[in-house]
Order: sequence, then C-alpha cells, then structure tokens
Amino acid sequence: MDRDRMVDVGVALVSRFGAKALSLTSVARQAGVARATAYRMFGGRDALVAAIMARELEQLRVHLHTWGQQYDDPAERVRERVKASLQYIREHEALQYVLRNEPEEVVRALISTKDSDRPSLIALIVDATLPDAEPDEVAVLYPNPRAGSEFIVRIVYSCMLVPEGTLTDDEIADLVVRAVIR
Repeated sequence: MDRDRMVDVGVALVSRFGAKALSLTSVARQAGVARATAYRMFGGRDALVAAIMARELEQLRVHLHTWGQQYDDPAERVRERVKASLQYIREHEALQYVLRNEPEEVVRALISTKDSDRPSLIALIVDATLPDAEPDEVAVLYPNPRAGSEFIVRIVYSCMLVPEGTLTDDEIADLVVRAVIR
C-alpha cells in the first residue's frame, strides 16, 4: 500500500463521512492495512490532511491549466476557468459533503488570521496556480497578476459557500472577467 492509495482512501472517507471522521485508524481500516502502517506513512492526522490538501491542490492546478486552453483570448480562458471551477466544486463529492455537513471545516481553511501560522486556502491556490498562467493572461490581469488571481479565487469560493443565487455561472464568469482583465 502506497501513500497515494492511502490518500485516495482518505478522500473517499471524507466523501462518505466528512472531515471530522477522518483519522489514520479509519483510513487504515478502510484500506485494509495495519494502523501502524498508516502511522509510519503519515505520522499523524495532520500529515494525512496535508497530503490530501496537496493532492487536491495539484489536481486543481492541472485542471486550471487545462481548462480554457482551446481559447486564444486570455479573457476567454479566464472566463472558461471560472465556469469550470464552479462546476468542479459542485461535482467534488468530498467537498460537497463537507460543505453540507461541516461547513466550519471549509471556512477554517479559507480564513487566515493574524495569529495563524499557515496561509489560507486562497493563498495556497494562488501560489500553486499563478506560475502556470499564460504570459498573455499575466499581462492583462488587473490590478496585477497576484491580485487578479486572488480575486478570481475569492469569487469562486464565495459562490461555493453560498451556491444559491440569481447569477448563472456565465454571468459570474462575465463579471469576473470584467473585474480582472484590462
């Protein structure tokens, strides 16, 4: 049993039982390995959660790089990425379970405070994805590439937290493009 498989099992458990139920013992039991094996691989729950987050960030990074590549226009790529991100969130089983049943877990990841020793999920996503942005996108992001990227992530996550609204995904994407593309 390798770390990747254990992370897969962890994500599956979160999809069915939530983030609060995630433990190395539950992952080991579901994976059919000894509890000691899970502890040797991760050391503790925090390391398992960090591995899951790292995997999710990498998958999102790959998706964001792929989404919209069929468009030559940077504004169209940004628009497509916003729409695809909203759809991705709606289809992500683990995230949806946590949003419905343990929203405080998502909020805790999104916020940062002065006394926090870790970056917010928003900062992690910007850090992971901005280096992949096409040069023509970087050139037109307003007011600067990092701030424009951060704004996009903030809007997508606000839609994730409050999914019901009068705006369609197309309208949200259009508004984001108007706000961050110059």
